[in-house]
Amino acid sequence: MECEVLKQIADAKGKSLAQVCLRWVYEQGVSFVVKSFNKERIKENVEIFDWEMSPEEVEKIDQIPQKRGYPAFEFIAGQGPYKSTDEFWDGEI
Repeated sequence: MECEVLKQIADAKGKSLAQVCLRWVYEQGVSFVVKSFNKERIKENVEIFDWEMSPEEVEKIDQIPQKRGYPAFEFIAGQGPYKSTDEFWDGEI
């Protein structure tokens, strides 16, 4: 992952990029599931609960442009109700 903001926060906290990302999601109150069979990664995933990000750090992450959405190409077909992305997508998120 190439994100200078996340790298700076991870370095300042002595944490990994993954830990910073997971902690941010956790602090948003969002449920998430992590999966790993690697013992070190499992340990790293659990170690997001013994620290917090400052409001300034959270704000910096909040300012990172995010891409959310689903292109839904699976719902477009010549015989279906949506024959193009323009017909399917109304521009609203």
